[in-house]
Amino acid sequence: MAKLHNYHVLCPLIDQNSFLGVARDELDENVVVTLGRNVVNKYRLSDQKQIGGWTSKDHLTSAVIFDKEQDSYVGVFNKNTIKMWKDDSCSLDKSKKYKFSVNIMKLIPRDSEPSIIIFENGNCASLAYALDNRKTYENKLLVKDSENIVDVACYKIHKTDYICYVIKNSKDSYDIMTCSLRDELGDMEKSKLNKIKVARTDSTNAHVIGKFISIEQNSAVYFMWSDSKITQYDLVKKSWKTIGLVPWISTTTSVSMAWMGNDNLILFGCNTDQDGAIIVAYNVILGVGSCRYPMKMYSENAKLYCFHGRIILEASNHIGMLPFVLEINRNLSSLLGSHEITQDDTMEIANWDTPVNPMFNYPKEVKSLLKLGLTERSMCAQVIAKLVEQDDINKINEIIRKFVDVPESIIAMLLNYAIKKINPSGIDITNHEEVVKLCSIESKPFTLLQYLFGIGFSDAMLIPCLRNGLSLDSSMFLLTYILYLLVDSDIKLNSHYESKLIDWCTLLMDSFYQQNLLTKDEKVTHVLKNVQNVVCNLIDQLTAIDNSLPLLHKIVSGKHSEQDDRDTLPYTIELMKI
Repeated sequence: MAKLHNYHVLCPLIDQNSFLGVARDELDENVVVTLGRNVVNKYRLSDQKQIGGWTSKDHLTSAVIFDKEQDSYVGVFNKNTIKMWKDDSCSLDKSKKYKFSVNIMKLIPRDSEPSIIIFENGNCASLAYALDNRKTYENKLLVKDSENIVDVACYKIHKTDYICYVIKNSKDSYDIMTCSLRDELGDMEKSKLNKIKVARTDSTNAHVIGKFISIEQNSAVYFMWSDSKITQYDLVKKSWKTIGLVPWISTTTSVSMAWMGNDNLILFGCNTDQDGAIIVAYNVILGVGSCRYPMKMYSENAKLYCFHGRIILEASNHIGMLPFVLEINRNLSSLLGSHEITQDDTMEIANWDTPVNPMFNYPKEVKSLLKLGLTERSMCAQVIAKLVEQDDINKINEIIRKFVDVPESIIAMLLNYAIKKINPSGIDITNHEEVVKLCSIESKPFTLLQYLFGIGFSDAMLIPCLRNGLSLDSSMFLLTYILYLLVDSDIKLNSHYESKLIDWCTLLMDSFYQQNLLTKDEKVTHVLKNVQNVVCNLIDQLTAIDNSLPLLHKIVSGKHSEQDDRDTLPYTIELMKI
């Protein structure tokens, strides 16, 4: 499941026709934006601030990249010249030029290996090898004059590097060309070149309106067609597959595509009413759209990227940024009504002479239920309900930990049971000292509550149980106790458990949403304001950490130095009253 946050403007766009692209910087949270033929800027994604930039008299013809092996920025000028420069360079005009006899299309950065230069004739080479052999480089055409390379990417299969081209010809049909690359040299092994025609197996007149080469999670080429279908060509298995339909995007205009991660594509196109644009997060495994984000303006053939948990989009007059979050465990459970299963791949040799009794440990309370073949949820419901009637909280604390799949109705029942044992009605929850004094008591009911907050559940199934099983006062106490665990408690909480507590805050407020709105109880208002203050405080802490990361990086890299203006200036300024 994907969740898209608020849209931000990263930077204004000088001219949409001259915009060349965005690339990763040395740090993951920064990007290099080639705004025009003469302007390159660096931006920090966390606060959309410009942190550097360069200008050039020579015209850039491809997006500038950062090459980790050379530890330099690399750009293509006038289609046939390469320049490299450092972060502290003042002017690109003074950088050394490497002129080629063949026109260059673009540069492709790679994480642990040299960047790849893609030539317009279809050949390629690693940056270092191409620079050393630039005057004698091969000029043989791999792409015909009537063909254009519309997308290119490098991928790896079993430690072997490959190059993949998506080629469009004059008849608006597409081909996929793949070839392995030679180690270190980065050029093609021509004997292993392979070409596949892009076509649908079903007899249809649909044409391609979007294409994208995915290399991050799976090596595949995705195509969107004019009948709203998405197909996938697996570069490893060399097979075609139809993913599903995307009915929310108009197929009369082009669609931009990028890879979000966790089996999700991001699509940008015109909406079906053709009065605006839409961004769609599409899960290629489930074949469903997990999130949609409407926009006012559509841009034809807009460039689309995903960097560091953010979507970077070329708009009509600016470069936009849309942060996103991908969650798979809890949200898929809510969508499908299922729970995460721990996969056990170990092999066990069976001995057929063993007794028929189960070989795993189980509570004696479920012995008779095991013989009936009941599910774990059914056994948990029967055993725990009986223990609640017997008011045996020690046994409940012991037995509940034996079950992995706990029904949502039992979670609500145990929450209500623990609250009754605690009896918070005797204190004023608006009095912080009384709350801390009560919650700091180490008792069995609080131990039970702490364990219940860590159990996996389905939102859709638990919310009705909470509405029916708890009162508004009980929900306010649970919120107060969760805030105590997050802020005032001495208990060490891991990040996963803290995330669960935040989920519980959201769940409790959703369960009693109408009561929270309609009630005029000052206690409810006080608790909800406390929740808001705690969340805002946590966000402020994250913002402070985010703002301090650039300074910490400078300190670690040895680039930061404390400066005192009075000591460094050759003069001083003093104000005197006359």
